[in-house]
Amino acid sequence: MAAITQQRPANTTTIRTPLFVLGVGLALVAFLIMFAFGFIYVGRSSAGSQVRVVVAATDIQAREPITAAMLTLNTLPASAVSEQNAFLRIQDLGGYAAIVNIYKGEPITTNLVDQGDSLGASESSFLPIPKGYVAITIPASELQEVGGYVGQGDYIDVFAYVNTGQFSNVNPHAVVKTVFLHLYVLRVGPQSVVPRQGQPQGVSSSLTVLMTLCDAQYMDWLVNNAQLKYVLESYKDYASAPAAADASCPSTEVPSLIGPSQIDAHFGFTKGS
Repeated sequence: MAAITQQRPANTTTIRTPLFVLGVGLALVAFLIMFAFGFIYVGRSSAGSQVRVVVAATDIQAREPITAAMLTLNTLPASAVSEQNAFLRIQDLGGYAAIVNIYKGEPITTNLVDQGDSLGASESSFLPIPKGYVAITIPASELQEVGGYVGQGDYIDVFAYVNTGQFSNVNPHAVVKTVFLHLYVLRVGPQSVVPRQGQPQGVSSSLTVLMTLCDAQYMDWLVNNAQLKYVLESYKDYASAPAAADASCPSTEVPSLIGPSQIDAHFGFTKGS
C-alpha cells in the first residue's frame, strides 16, 4: 500500500507581512496628503481674511494725546485683531489719548485709548507743545468751526473778515483774507453732543491751537477786532508737525506793539484794495 504523504500548507505569514506593511504605508501617505492639504487650505483661508486697521506709526506714551501723525493704516490677518475693538479710520481717533504705552506697529484698539478729557485730572500730563510754540485758545461757534466737526488733532486754516476803515480812511470796505494756515488743534472745549463711536462731537465754544508767541499776539488782536472763520483741512493733507514759523514773525521774537498799522503791514488787508 502506497504511503500517503501529507502536504504542508503554504506559509501565509510570508504573504501577509508585505501586505500589512504596504497597507500601513498607504495609510501613512494618505494621512500626510490630507494633513498637507488641510494645512494649505487653512493657510490660504487665513491669508484671504485680512482687515485694514489703524496701527501706531511710532511709540505712543501713556496719557499722550493721539494725533494723526502718530498713526498709520496696516493690513493684518483678521485672526490677529477684532474689528469690533479696532479703529478702521485714523480720523476716528480724534480727541483720544493713550491709556497705556502703545508701541510702533501695534493695532490701536478701544481698550488702549480713552477720551483725553475723561482721563483723571490728577494724572493729566503736560500739553504736548513743541519747543518754540505756545498754546492759545480762540473762540468757536457752529459757523466758525465747520458745524462742530473740528476735533482734537485736526488742522485748520483761519479767515479774517475786517473793514479796511480800521486801517485807512481811504475807501473803507469789507475784505476777507486767509491769515493763518495749518494750525494744529491741541484741544477742543466741551462739546454739546456725544454721538457715534464714543467720540465727542458737536459745537464747542473754544479751540486751543498751537502758534508761535509772535503769531499768538496777532491772533489775539484779530479775535478782538475781526470776524474769524475756520476751515477744516482734509486729513490726507495733515503733516507730522505744526506749520513752520512765519519768517516775518519768528518764535524767538515778540512784537513790542500790536495795533492796526502792524496788523495791516503784516497781513496786507489794504494792499491792492
